Amino acid sequence: MGAEKWLDIELWDSTRECFSSLKSRGYRIATTHLGKDAVSIYDMDWSHPTAIVVGNENRGISDEALELSDLHCSIPMKGMVDSFNVSVAAGILMHHAVCDRIARLGRHGDLTKEESQILLAEFFLRHSKSAISIANEYSKRSPALPLPKL
Repeated sequence: MGAEKWLDIELWDSTRECFSSLKSRGYRIATTHLGKDAVSIYDMDWSHPTAIVVGNENRGISDEALELSDLHCSIPMKGMVDSFNVSVAAGILMHHAVCDRIARLGRHGDLTKEESQILLAEFFLRHSKSAISIANEYSKRSPALPLPKL
């Protein structure tokens, strides 16, 4: 298993439904795009909760996603190519967003310490072969945090 074991994955039936759900949770939608209206990722304020949509190298972002997004952004490039592969683009975007959030906010995340601990416990419970014994041991050490019922 790779990184997907650490992710909560949600599936939607349409781009509109996905974007609507994200916006209702306070996210702005940034689509990667090479158009004239695209803002350099280096000129964006990443302190706002932002969902990033990265298109594929050949087709880019769908017209619907471009229309429904709040802003278009690009990774400035020099040379003979005008796109990175998806994983490289996502890595560059995430790295810059984290660095910008740390510079602006002094931290890169929005979770409280308690939310972080709960999230970590949920991941351990989902992905450890000895999750029950770990959870029981953890609850002895940190009785203030309730354990989810299994």
